[in-house]
Amino acid sequence: MRIDYVNITEFKNLKEFEINLDENFMETVLLGQNATGKSNFIESLVLIFKYLDLEKPCDFDYKIKYKCRDRNIVVEFTSGKYIFLVDEKKTNSAEFNRNKNEYLPKYVFTYYSGTSNRLNEHFDQHQKRFYDIIIQHDVEHSEIDNLRRLFYVQTVHSYFVLLAYFSFEEQEKESIEFLKTVLGIEDLESILFVLHKPGWNGKGDVRFWGADGIVKKFLEQVWDLSIAPIYDVVTIPINFRKTTKQRRLYLYISNKEKLKKLAKIYDSNTGFFKALESTYISDLIEEVKVKVKKKNVNGELSFKELSEGEQQLLTVIGLLKFTKDEESLILLDEPDTHLNPVWKWSYLQYLKDVINTEKDATQIILNTHDPLVIGSLVKEQVRMFINNNGKITAIKPDIDPKGLGVAGILTSELFGLPTTLDEETSSVLHRRNELLIKQEKGELSAEEKTELNKIFQNLNSLGINTTDRDPLYQRFIVAISERDEFKKEKYTSEELKEQNDIALETLDEIFKEQGKKK
Repeated sequence: MRIDYVNITEFKNLKEFEINLDENFMETVLLGQNATGKSNFIESLVLIFKYLDLEKPCDFDYKIKYKCRDRNIVVEFTSGKYIFLVDEKKTNSAEFNRNKNEYLPKYVFTYYSGTSNRLNEHFDQHQKRFYDIIIQHDVEHSEIDNLRRLFYVQTVHSYFVLLAYFSFEEQEKESIEFLKTVLGIEDLESILFVLHKPGWNGKGDVRFWGADGIVKKFLEQVWDLSIAPIYDVVTIPINFRKTTKQRRLYLYISNKEKLKKLAKIYDSNTGFFKALESTYISDLIEEVKVKVKKKNVNGELSFKELSEGEQQLLTVIGLLKFTKDEESLILLDEPDTHLNPVWKWSYLQYLKDVINTEKDATQIILNTHDPLVIGSLVKEQVRMFINNNGKITAIKPDIDPKGLGVAGILTSELFGLPTTLDEETSSVLHRRNELLIKQEKGELSAEEKTELNKIFQNLNSLGINTTDRDPLYQRFIVAISERDEFKKEKYTSEELKEQNDIALETLDEIFKEQGKKK
């Protein structure tokens, strides 16, 4: 699955918007300030594939070109009508829909780092369709062998991922090693499933409030393996004024070996994951309390006590394991929000380690604000979103982030910062340059000479080299400091290019003059 081109007539702030992606690369990273349409673009892709799968009209007009299972697909939706091209051959809607398992990605996997009811609602119909299948009395696991095409990642999935890993340790040796080396999770100790009475009444197993189908079969297994199942009624807050009573069931799995027995009836960790998720889809899960053994921590540690970054990383990496060899579109909206700098720096490598990049089966589109994430990329893997008086454009940068370093990335067109220094130090440097200009012209007063020397001493104590030891560099500083193009606080990409051109011209002039003196 690789998207090549998208044109959107109007969706939120994306108006007459188009973007070209390089389908030769697995990942494309979207950069840009807030309100430049990055999240809206990700949302538009969700809606495009949602309505294609549901065989319904989209909410906006668009054109998309992508490659899926070695077929070149073009879909255009205009004025309420679809136009389909498959390998340059026009295809009607009926034929496209009959073959959509060939023409559409198997999974559209979406992760959003915050809480987004808007995005969540886009997945309701797929979730409802999945739910309608799993509650059927005679449904078999093989009938729902695949996750639903559109999949929205929730916090609870991190628990299911962890359980699926430890249930299939032999098949998941690499994943277990990842848990140990990166997250420091050495083993799983116990699991407590906390169920609550749902908002529906079923005709299945009365122990689970009438649950049926896949979820009933799963909970029957948990019941048989648990120690002394307990029912209880608890008081929970609705808001700061009101409370309500909730009936709960506690099922305690005391060790990892029992968990493996529970998972044994499933063919793979994917099947087991689906069974776990059926409890969430059925509105039965209140909480999953997982105890783990963590490196350098005495005793057990609740998985809930892990940092948001640890849970965030495990959720995305874990779920990618279940889709890695399929034709998938992975949409990640700021998935690095809670990660520490080391994990941000390694993030894309973590994704590559999970996904089989040789198959060209997966495409990742990722939105970030962090220069650490893009430090290993070339310009073809980056698209900059720019809001120019309300007109959103997405362009490829002129430079590769790779090799620039964090400071270089931040002060390049990719982020457009004038400096990575704090405001106070930048102000001191600006004053230094003013005084250097006056010194070059022989206009420096005695008081200003004293001020300049103090500035040099201050900068030197901060590890910032002074310029008086390198007369050529001092001349360069003086020359560019006189130019208005270097006196702004923020710069557009065009202004940064102009700065670079001026700097190179200034250096060239200085070197020529130096050559003449020799």
